[in-house]
Amino acid sequence: MYLNRHSNKAKPALNQQERLRTSVKQLLSAEGLNGGKHPPTYNCVRPMLEPPPYPREAERLATLRSLNLLDTPIEQRFERITKLVCRLLDVPIAHFNLLDEHRQHLKSAQGLNAVDVPLAGAFCSHSIHEDKMLVLPDASKDVRFWDNPFVTGRLLNIRFYAGCPVRAPNGLPIGTLCAIDTKPREMSPEQLTMLRDLADMLELELCVSGLNNAHAELVAQLDAAERLARVDCLTRLWNRTGILEIVEKDWAEAQRHGRPLAFVVADLDHFKSINDTYGHQVGDAVISMTAKVLLANTRGGDSVGRMGGEEFLAVLTSCEPTTLIDAVERLRTGVMENEYIAGGSRLPITISCGAAVTIPRKGTDWATLVKKADDALYAAKRQGRNRSIIDSAIDAAA
Repeated sequence: MYLNRHSNKAKPALNQQERLRTSVKQLLSAEGLNGGKHPPTYNCVRPMLEPPPYPREAERLATLRSLNLLDTPIEQRFERITKLVCRLLDVPIAHFNLLDEHRQHLKSAQGLNAVDVPLAGAFCSHSIHEDKMLVLPDASKDVRFWDNPFVTGRLLNIRFYAGCPVRAPNGLPIGTLCAIDTKPREMSPEQLTMLRDLADMLELELCVSGLNNAHAELVAQLDAAERLARVDCLTRLWNRTGILEIVEKDWAEAQRHGRPLAFVVADLDHFKSINDTYGHQVGDAVISMTAKVLLANTRGGDSVGRMGGEEFLAVLTSCEPTTLIDAVERLRTGVMENEYIAGGSRLPITISCGAAVTIPRKGTDWATLVKKADDALYAAKRQGRNRSIIDSAIDAAA
């Protein structure tokens, strides 16, 4: 049985915040730092005034590692908070980072396509010493940062910075939540309180496991190198190997409890023409942003991975057949309504989606369901693209 839904909903105009965020991304792109297949590691080459080591550094590092957050895929629970920082404080850049002994690892970042920043020169290595937050109205006038390449313009033109320490349940700071702008500014006490409140929300997330059973089990089983081997270096989602391991674990879990499980295969429409017209750097940026949009439109217990090229796989746990079309449409319309900018122009980016759902039984194979979702995707492509098609396999696996 096939269900088909198509929409031509108009997209909203760019607002001031999006234009500002886009200008920062274009600055990074001009420096060759944005949109590459391997998100950059920035190197600070000039000596700068560095903070002293944290008083309980060994204990702090042990606490950080115990949380199993380093070198793992991006998570919706953290993405939601960094997006709120940008939206509520009207800043183009926000990130939640984790500080180990060698680097500043950006667990969630908006407006900055990076994964790791060396601790030398990192603003946030100063912030973890603060009780509430570190605020710099103009970093170019601060002795600690005036010669920092992120301030001088060699890498970025950071002026305003506000960073709140983020503490683990035992009270030790494991990272920071930061708001950044490329122009000097003052924030009101209410805005700074809002940033601290969002950092408190991050701390609450650290008190509970935000991962579903499959995620938590896989992350716990892997060391740092194995995790990196399963994370896509462009999108920071699970790569093909990682997402298929999640599929196996979610399939077994659904089979044990008799719960429905759905797979959604999504593919960017006319992606070759994007690469041909705007170049591979823009194409990579489109893939990276699409990954974030897909993740933002799933539930906390769901998973999204990049299967390769412009194709993604979403695993929706406990998704009933009657609600699957709505879940898939959230993915499709989320991408269609998102802002994609290249050379000052808006790109009309859409995806086609194919999905299938079943209650796994003994003797059934998850690969068969993935194939059904893939077949539904190709049906969506044949019918004109920018549409969702559902192949209901609920009876076939019973």
